[in-house]
Amino acid sequence: MDLVAIRTFCRTVEEGNLTAAAKVLNITKSVASRRIQMLENDLGVKLLVRTTRGVTATEAGAKFYERTVSILADLEEAKQAVSTDMQQLVGTIRLAAPRSFADSSLHDALVAFMDEHPDLKLDMNLTDKMVDISGGGYDVALRISNSLPDTALVAKKLTALRSHVVASPSYLAKYGTPKVPEDLTQHRCAIYANVDTTAQWRFAAGKKYRSVKIDGPLTSNSGTSQRAAALRGLVITLLPRFFVKDALISGALVEVLADWPHPAPTLYALYQDRRHLPLKVRTLMQFLSNWYQNEELDL
Repeated sequence: MDLVAIRTFCRTVEEGNLTAAAKVLNITKSVASRRIQMLENDLGVKLLVRTTRGVTATEAGAKFYERTVSILADLEEAKQAVSTDMQQLVGTIRLAAPRSFADSSLHDALVAFMDEHPDLKLDMNLTDKMVDISGGGYDVALRISNSLPDTALVAKKLTALRSHVVASPSYLAKYGTPKVPEDLTQHRCAIYANVDTTAQWRFAAGKKYRSVKIDGPLTSNSGTSQRAAALRGLVITLLPRFFVKDALISGALVEVLADWPHPAPTLYALYQDRRHLPLKVRTLMQFLSNWYQNEELDL
């Protein structure tokens, strides 16, 4: 059953005149007549009868009008509600993000966002596991990666994150300091399972990169556990700066191979569809993008 034809029928009943209804709907009288004829054919009943003064509803037409006019009103109300959510900063944003990154850098940004937009609510899932964005009903997820897998999701780059190869002074005193990347094959390295899926670290060699196979006593998807092992003098590890910045400043960890650049991971915001993205989500994306352009964050 054609919703447009139903709207045309209801407007005709309300106007009491096919010509007037067509004018309101910005269509010709013949188009309005065809729509109503199609609706009557679908229903198998006569809905309108012509009189000298215009048109009136039959008994069946009056019953049909009473039921459908309320349905059309409900549909219009639903449309307005959705349009309001799309255009106003109201409602809830469901967000997933790495817990370790949230603890070190994200909380301040989100608190500032909430302060700026008090009518919005944030529903956050903080986990270092990869979440199912679509299946989990998330509006947006933040991920840190050197390269994203093929995905139907839209990925917005927020910022590049620096990384460091680090070890404690006690580790370096015991096992020595690597001078070139290949020296790492003789060291106890911690493998970050969320990134180092092939247990290889890449370093720049001119315009190309060369990979070094690493091994060691710890493989974990938690940068916090990697840092703890490095602080205890058990391993060398490669981690984003937000994990190790404080330890580098205090001297608890020391950067090694600083003259050998390696690919920097990127902070991405992932979401499902840019065409119908609610204003609240677009606003959060822009806020985070602006926030992480601040060099004083030292990421």
